[in-house]
Amino acid sequence: MKPVQHIYDYFSGHRKTMWTLVLATILLFVGLILRLNYSENISDFLPLDEANQEAMSVYQNISGADRIVVLFDNLEDTERTIEAIELFSDYLLENEDPAWTEGIMAQFDMSQIQEVADFVYENIPYFLTPNDYARIDSLLAQPDYIAQRLQKNKEALLFPSSSMMLSTVLKDPLGLFTPILANLQQSNPNMGFEIYDGYIFTPDMSRAIVMLNSPYGNSETENNSKILKGLASAIETMQQEYPDVKARILGGPEIAVGNASRIKKDSIIAIVLSVILIMFLLGYAIGSIRNIVLIFFSVSWGWLFALAATSLFSSNVSMIVVGISSIILGIAVNYPLHLIVHSSHVGSSKLAMREIIQPLVIGNITTVGAFLTLIPLQSTALRDLGIFASFLLVGTILFVIFFLPHLLKQQQTVERKAKIIDRLSQFSPDKNKYLVGATLIVTIVLTFFSFRTVFDSNIANINYMSPEQREDMQYFQNLMNNSSDLQSVYLLSSGPNYDEALAQNLKHQELIKSLQTEGYIKAHRGVSAFLSPMQEQERRLQEWDKFVASSVSLIREFNLEAARQGFTSDAFQSFTGLFEKDFQPQTIEYFEPLTRTVLSQNLTSLSDKSYIVDEFRVKAEDLEKVKSHFDTAFDIVSMNSALSNTLSDNFNYIGWACSLIVFFFLWFSFGRIELAIVSFLPMLVSWIWILGIMAIFGIKFNIVNVILATFIFGQGDDYTIFITEGCQHEYTYRRPILASYKNSIIQSALIMFVGIGTLIISKHPALRSLAEVTIVGMFSVVLMAYMIPPFLFSFLTQKNGKVRKYPLTLRSIFFGAPKDSTSLVMGRYLYKGQEITRRVKANLKASASESISGDYQPGQSYLLEDTKGYGELAILAALSHPEAHFELKIEDEDRRRIAQVAALDFVDNIEII
Repeated sequence: MKPVQHIYDYFSGHRKTMWTLVLATILLFVGLILRLNYSENISDFLPLDEANQEAMSVYQNISGADRIVVLFDNLEDTERTIEAIELFSDYLLENEDPAWTEGIMAQFDMSQIQEVADFVYENIPYFLTPNDYARIDSLLAQPDYIAQRLQKNKEALLFPSSSMMLSTVLKDPLGLFTPILANLQQSNPNMGFEIYDGYIFTPDMSRAIVMLNSPYGNSETENNSKILKGLASAIETMQQEYPDVKARILGGPEIAVGNASRIKKDSIIAIVLSVILIMFLLGYAIGSIRNIVLIFFSVSWGWLFALAATSLFSSNVSMIVVGISSIILGIAVNYPLHLIVHSSHVGSSKLAMREIIQPLVIGNITTVGAFLTLIPLQSTALRDLGIFASFLLVGTILFVIFFLPHLLKQQQTVERKAKIIDRLSQFSPDKNKYLVGATLIVTIVLTFFSFRTVFDSNIANINYMSPEQREDMQYFQNLMNNSSDLQSVYLLSSGPNYDEALAQNLKHQELIKSLQTEGYIKAHRGVSAFLSPMQEQERRLQEWDKFVASSVSLIREFNLEAARQGFTSDAFQSFTGLFEKDFQPQTIEYFEPLTRTVLSQNLTSLSDKSYIVDEFRVKAEDLEKVKSHFDTAFDIVSMNSALSNTLSDNFNYIGWACSLIVFFFLWFSFGRIELAIVSFLPMLVSWIWILGIMAIFGIKFNIVNVILATFIFGQGDDYTIFITEGCQHEYTYRRPILASYKNSIIQSALIMFVGIGTLIISKHPALRSLAEVTIVGMFSVVLMAYMIPPFLFSFLTQKNGKVRKYPLTLRSIFFGAPKDSTSLVMGRYLYKGQEITRRVKANLKASASESISGDYQPGQSYLLEDTKGYGELAILAALSHPEAHFELKIEDEDRRRIAQVAALDFVDNIEII
């Protein structure tokens, strides 16, 4: 860490240069941040591959996610319910914004239905198939068919009938095109409802329904909240006159607005509470407004650094990721907090830097490594989080190392009244054998329960909905699906434009009909009966032209019979005019009367692609068989299951990847596998505790709180590294420092515990789940960091309360301690830092034989000087010549203290001066 010390010394003499660099970097960061665009799509967190992402996006467009439904309940009086709906609708049309009230559907618009039917009749050649022509030929081949059909029409018109029936008789008097209209009714997604006097009721007539598709989609909560306020106001006005009619609002926008509102309320309450508690905590623990501001400034610089660095890799960043940074800040705040707390203990920021820089950097690198494991995941937002969190931690540690020490006030250490946090820092559970034994037993029990922890991939479970809302939503979904024992399968046909998408869709139809014939597809809703690519239209129109050419006698006979039965000459003009009209292939826009109504849920477009969607209803046992016939078929149940498996795999990957990265870097940085185990084992045990406690209390991982897995792992490795470094420092210098490290850990843990733990009061399940995992996690990692590293380190270095002459190593445990003098002396420097161990080992290797065989006479005193080591050669000489006396001169204070501790209780014939 010498380069850091050189930079510290340089900035100490060039304060203006340092301040110029700080301001210049802030301006640079702001300039880069201005390039960023922000998104708010929660689905970015879903680990979907390209195909599944496409399917999910299409499904969101066609599934009515932007639909708002108002349910009216009045089981006693249907007529009174209708009157209430009329008042409700009139209020909205008179008082609310026409931009959305015009889309309200309280009644079926019969004129619109008539308009669609008229369009179909007027363009019937586009919809006729060879089967239809075969049926027409069969009908016309019947003797006296025209006369009999016209006679039935005449009799039907003598009785009162609807305008739609009248229109049907006039446009298709021979019933040639009846199947086309039947297909039209089956394609209408609203035909599952009961119509009473034009109003929409559920099939059991228990509830009336008013529907509205939000023009703002599902995600624009600000505009949708205005719609919901208008609807609520209309309901309140309605219930003043009809108090017995109850009305409730449900739908995707309502849930989204409710979630946003609930998150806002819960967040404000939690933030206010946490800020108050954190400020009180920092004020109580640190007692300096200046230091509190410096902590804030340090993490703010790191946050700007992260956004700026992210902008170099991508022009877009998820606002949700930026929001989650508040959690990551809980890790980042460790770095300035540790330095400030330790500096106040030793009275010098330079000395604090020298003592604390190594655990800070090691902890930073391992935590950054843990977050970098998110980058290979399929989830776009989690990849962004991995990048952003890594940069945030790197930026904060850079500020703490290079700038923060020069902003701290230098102060002498003074005795101060012990506080609760100070007493907590003196807590040493590792010294209580009963507590250690109890922890071991609990760990064994929790290991058994840890395998029962589950992952909840159902995003609906982390939405905020009241029990009544959930019940209504389930009821409405069952109603729309018509049959609860059948599942929906969606087949995508896509292309750069609708004509090519329709061409692909047409290729699927023969196989679909085959599966219907075999009984695998119970119901099918698509567009092929009404929309076809232009090439297919040409073929159909050619068939129509042939039919028209062969129908000259048909039209003549029809006109004569109609006149004979008393119909006027122009009564059936709409029908006979079809045979005179010139039809040409048309683009999708021509069929707009169909695409915006009955076929609206079967067409959509995303970016540069157009999609045609076929929906099948199949039995659960036939689901996979039907999907296996198509490359682009999907169902939501299987997608959720695949999502759950992917999330579970990702979760396992994160755990293993984090573990391996952290363990091997600990091994590399400490230089000893024993110390890597000492530092890593607490994280492993704390993770067992987290999983076990979650399983016992029924806390599930979900797409939101699983992010805390990486976070808690990162927090835990910081704590255990600090404790292990503290144990090393005390072992190396025999000066108490562990309490100072524990003090900063307690403050850091309390900040996180308060900062996120206050969300436990939230009603929103996603926020509350964050708090649950945080409370369990922080308790576990702090307890394990306090107990396991000191216990294991003491086991390695002490026996019966006294320092071992040769510490335990894996080698000595299996093969026994070495007997030769050089190895024994080397043992006095083990576990005192990799730099010390390497230097001592190199010096002993180069000069051991000379030290042992030097000309040292019994009873004589010798003055030795060490300018490059830690007294190891002199201690080796003293050990090899116990009857001689040695004085060792070491000018550097640190190296002299290390040599004194190494010689203590090991050789008594050496004095270090």
